[in-house]
Amino acid sequence: MVDFLQARRAMVDGQLRTADVTRTDILDIFTVIPREVFVDPSEQSIAYADRAVLSIGGAQRKILPPMILARMIQATEIKPNDTVLDVAAGAGYSTALMAGLGGRVTLLEDSASQCAAAKDALAKLDLKTVDVQQGDLTLGVSAGAAYDIILVNGRCEQVPATLFHQLKAGGRLVAIMGSSFASAIRVYTLSEGSIGEKSLMNASGPLLSAFLREPAFVF
Repeated sequence: MVDFLQARRAMVDGQLRTADVTRTDILDIFTVIPREVFVDPSEQSIAYADRAVLSIGGAQRKILPPMILARMIQATEIKPNDTVLDVAAGAGYSTALMAGLGGRVTLLEDSASQCAAAKDALAKLDLKTVDVQQGDLTLGVSAGAAYDIILVNGRCEQVPATLFHQLKAGGRLVAIMGSSFASAIRVYTLSEGSIGEKSLMNASGPLLSAFLREPAFVF
């Protein structure tokens, strides 16, 4: 039987501390939040492996590898009381982490079964500052806008302008951008009406079909 507490500590020490995750509150919250609660039973034995794992919920959503997710959350510069939109968050592991860091988090998923699984999983941790919404991932949740942070849990070929329009001034959107051959974590910041962009690190993640680039005709 897996000792999840020991596995969680080994994940933090072996995957996060060695990969420039330097914020102690992020290291602490990854030590506290039980990743296995959000992982499909078929993959619970590898819940803390350095890889993406299947989320509960029946929608084939995957949880990003711990190091990649930690670097993305660190890049959001999250602080207490920040408003967060957590896109394609599956059963809500990333939501739980950011709520544990003091964020007021809206989880957005496009599947009723996935939303139900997220509500159940998050209720087990008695988190008070989370809200689960079902809808089109590309449209965000306008009722909660504007957000300090938008986190997209997966690889995107493009991010629609709709999501950028839901950022506050100074807000940050973090996503994995690119193709299956070359992708990176990118941080977008809204400043004086313009979006600035920087590449954080090369990274891969499960492709989000809602964020595929529309094919263009070539003559």
